[in-house]
Amino acid sequence: MKHFFCIVLLILMLCLRGIWNVAGAQQPLQSVRELDHPGMRIGVLIATWQENYARQQFPRAQIIPLTNTTDLLSMLRNGDCDAVFLAYPACVYILEEAPDISFLDQQVAATSVSVGFSQHDTILLPQFNAFLKEIRENNILGQMEERWLENTDGSMPSFPEAGQSNETIRIGTTCMDVPFTFYQGNEPAGFDIEMARRFAAWLGKKPEFIISDFSGMLAGMSAGKIDMMVNYIMVTEERSKKFAFSDTYLTTWSSMITLRSRIHKTDKTEKTRQSIGQRFYNNLIRDKRYLLLWDGLLITLLTAFLSALGGTLTGAFVCFMRMSQWRAVSLLARAYISFFRGIPQVVLLMLMFYVVFASTGINGVTVSVITFSLIFGAYVSEMFRSSIQSVPKGQSEAGVALGFSRLRAFLYIVLPQAIRRVYPVYKGELIALTKLTSIVGYIAVQDLTKASDLIRSRTFDAFFPLIVISVIYFLLAWGLARLLETALSTYIR
Repeated sequence: MKHFFCIVLLILMLCLRGIWNVAGAQQPLQSVRELDHPGMRIGVLIATWQENYARQQFPRAQIIPLTNTTDLLSMLRNGDCDAVFLAYPACVYILEEAPDISFLDQQVAATSVSVGFSQHDTILLPQFNAFLKEIRENNILGQMEERWLENTDGSMPSFPEAGQSNETIRIGTTCMDVPFTFYQGNEPAGFDIEMARRFAAWLGKKPEFIISDFSGMLAGMSAGKIDMMVNYIMVTEERSKKFAFSDTYLTTWSSMITLRSRIHKTDKTEKTRQSIGQRFYNNLIRDKRYLLLWDGLLITLLTAFLSALGGTLTGAFVCFMRMSQWRAVSLLARAYISFFRGIPQVVLLMLMFYVVFASTGINGVTVSVITFSLIFGAYVSEMFRSSIQSVPKGQSEAGVALGFSRLRAFLYIVLPQAIRRVYPVYKGELIALTKLTSIVGYIAVQDLTKASDLIRSRTFDAFFPLIVISVIYFLLAWGLARLLETALSTYIR
């Protein structure tokens, strides 16, 4: 009874805290200083300069770090945070797309931006600083600021790039931070993208953009997968210990934004909602954004097909090892199964890309296929073993007695029955494997899910792109189930 009252008291305290937060969320805001209060919540991008600044300047507020701007805006609209702390140029684009959001303060703190390199780089870093000095002196940098930061309708200009050179420079970016790196016309664009392309041309090399989330970009640099990071990177003390940074190429402001209804004397402003047609156009048709989904779908299908094929063959081989009469071989198969079934798939995928294959030139799609094949093989090997062992041993012995060899008895008597028994479970694992490919964005592979993230980062529509890919994944799973159902031989069924 005592424990019951303790639990009830804890629930009441949590409810009262939630009511307090909701009540605080209804209070109008007049300045950023009002955010330094125990009931206030400030959203920031994780591991950024803004996060460090917010924790120092607003110690009594709750700081909520997330990985992308779109999720921060969703929290703001849902009332889960009171303000969002972002770069001023990004806020300008956000306010143009989101009329329900407004500035609380445009100039909270000055922000300096640099390009990141390997900690031991002694070639590219000096070259970039020399390039930066040159474009600053000939006012190209000023033209870029006018094109991308003073206007919201900028587009990539034409300029001489590297000709027939086969040398490339690998550039890490997220393409999720408008106006610095984002997709425009199905191609990377923005202030930082233009600067990176100009630098590659200045070196006489071709740019190769490695697109991932911010943490993946940092991991890629540490693993030697990329040569430079260009993504509105603010230098922090912690980052300076792991990476080298160029001279500052841009100084701007960080701003605090909030719902327009929260600002003093405008609390009656209603949120402007877009129609379904407008959202369809903005998320899919405008700038040919549907091509991002199409390219992502092809990557998803390719990865799933090759992984299923490789995993099935791997599983059959491991099953053979697992059923071996040699104890050492059987133990090795058991260890393999336990290892690949015991580690989370995302962790295993990142370990394979950033550690195991870090020093190789293997791309993310190939690493994904290898990793998923190994994972899928670990699961299906046990399915195969249990289905084979479920067939009475006497049937195989009867086949041998009738003149069959052991191999033919297995192929013609045991195997068809085993396939019929394992097929429903195997079919479910194939569908699960197809959905599992949605995590490849962690290692800079632009699949279907990653494509939706790129669209969301430009339109700031939290739900429409997710609904679209949910429908696509459902159709894939449904179509695959129907295909597998008809593909099974009538004889085996």
